[in-house]
Amino acid sequence: MADMNTAARKKAAAKGQAMPGGRFPIRNRADLENAIRAVGRVQPPTEEARSKVRRFIIQRAKALGASDAVPDTWSADGSLKS
Repeated sequence: MADMNTAARKKAAAKGQAMPGGRFPIRNRADLENAIRAVGRVQPPTEEARSKVRRFIIQRAKALGASDAVPDTWSADGSLKS
């Protein structure tokens, strides 16, 4: 993810490969794994914001055929399983 400039991030967002503004670009499995690790750094640091990012990551994982990379502790709605 770190190798993308602002223009590339915005282009990824336009294609649905990143969240609005180019946040959390996920073009491939490596980007997916990086995004999963980065969820804890979401700003603002609220559970609502993290859930939104987790939902996006789950969506991209399905699109990439990499649903197996999604942690078992994540629900489909982005919440954490108890």
